[in-house]
Amino acid sequence: MMPSSLVEFYGKHSNYACGYCSQKSSCHSEGLWAHRLSCEDYQDLIDRGWRRSGCYCYKPIMDITCCPAYTIKCNALNFHINKSHKKVIKRLNKFLRDGLKEAHENQAAESPAGGLGAVEHDRRDTGLMEAPRAPSKQPDLQCFEEEPVAPVAQKAQPTGSFTDEPDGLCLSRPQSGSTSNVSNHSSGSGATNPPKKAKLLRIERKREKLQKKGVSGYELERLMMESKGQNVAKSLEDFLAEAPRDDEPAAHRLKIETISTSGERFQQSLATSFALFAKYQTAIHNDRPGSISEYLEFLVNSPLKATGVMGSFHQQYWLDDRLIAVGVIDVLPYCVSAVYFFYDPEFHFLSLGTYASMRELAFARTLNRQLPSLTNYYMGFYIHSCPKMRYKGNLQPSYLLCPEVYSWHCLDATVKSKLDASKYSRLNNDPEARDANQPTEQDLSDVLLLRNRKCVRYSQCLANGQIMEVETYARLVGKQCAKRMLLVVA
Repeated sequence: MMPSSLVEFYGKHSNYACGYCSQKSSCHSEGLWAHRLSCEDYQDLIDRGWRRSGCYCYKPIMDITCCPAYTIKCNALNFHINKSHKKVIKRLNKFLRDGLKEAHENQAAESPAGGLGAVEHDRRDTGLMEAPRAPSKQPDLQCFEEEPVAPVAQKAQPTGSFTDEPDGLCLSRPQSGSTSNVSNHSSGSGATNPPKKAKLLRIERKREKLQKKGVSGYELERLMMESKGQNVAKSLEDFLAEAPRDDEPAAHRLKIETISTSGERFQQSLATSFALFAKYQTAIHNDRPGSISEYLEFLVNSPLKATGVMGSFHQQYWLDDRLIAVGVIDVLPYCVSAVYFFYDPEFHFLSLGTYASMRELAFARTLNRQLPSLTNYYMGFYIHSCPKMRYKGNLQPSYLLCPEVYSWHCLDATVKSKLDASKYSRLNNDPEARDANQPTEQDLSDVLLLRNRKCVRYSQCLANGQIMEVETYARLVGKQCAKRMLLVVA
């Protein structure tokens, strides 16, 4: 059976510019090109510190690069929403309900002129823009043509998008007569019916639910009184669900569609999403957006083979009939992995990056019902030596990957003190701990190679001498991936 992953190892790439500390020749990483990659293999790769940029995968050389980048994940099922996150969600829900812009305390720091890192909610720093430049042309392997990937099967969705109404992950489409223009008037503009408080709306909803169940009279009032005395902490989904419902008056409607990048729905919106990306790059990062082919190579093309709910997707945020943000994600066996996020600079006051993180966390929790192994939300890289990157630790509980043993460690005061003392640190305290996925000599002999258009094992090539890149490659990807993936060699 032919392996589902086909890769080409590029080796070390050194002395290129750093996007975090701005040094011109201080970054070092290992790289490979993924012609195709199973979701299981990519999960194992990111759990060894790898990250993809399009089809190019890279792994920072942690002990010598200027800004060591630690893979970070948040346990989505145990996520604790904090006061700051609640404010962001409430602000956006209020905007949907009454159309009023509400300034927040960090708005001055989040202006489009802020550039890289000035915007906490920007999430440009997932590691992609700072990655070494991928090859300008994909290597030609005529003997191994990739079969077309079918769109992910989705139930009762003719548009090819996920929806999840009960959890508030997908809000209603714009109703007739709604406008895509953003209101910027004050609360004293003459509105005859001021919006109701969220608490009152929750009480009304609870009363309606009880009445629909046939509860009335004294029993209804008793249950309502009892509910007021309860002190139950609201979940992330509770806050997201406070957005206006279909049957409630609202200034705007927000719909979030999760679409496969290989589906028809994506092709229909490609020109719109590229125009948004170009606007974002120009206004937020003062950078040229490039051509649509570069956009495809960077944020659309993916080596991941779609399987069930897994694969690469774009989450599109539609305000009425206007695309205002796009989150690029990978759905893998154990996680939702955030790849990139861009948005319309006109809506920076909504802190859309933080809001999208909350949505992606909720999405991971929803997918857990279909795929119980999926319990985490990966946020890319955490760089403690770059203060602008530390905000990722605000999603709790979060864990960092040890760069030597590849074990996970809670991002707590102990780990932070280690990183304060040294920007590169072995996070595992056990001096006897070793990388359990490190290949032995026997494992090396079982590495799969594509050589002279034939699939062979490394042991079959040793008679003609060692291929040093194979041993380096196996050590970097781990013995499990080395045995499953097919490595192209000369």
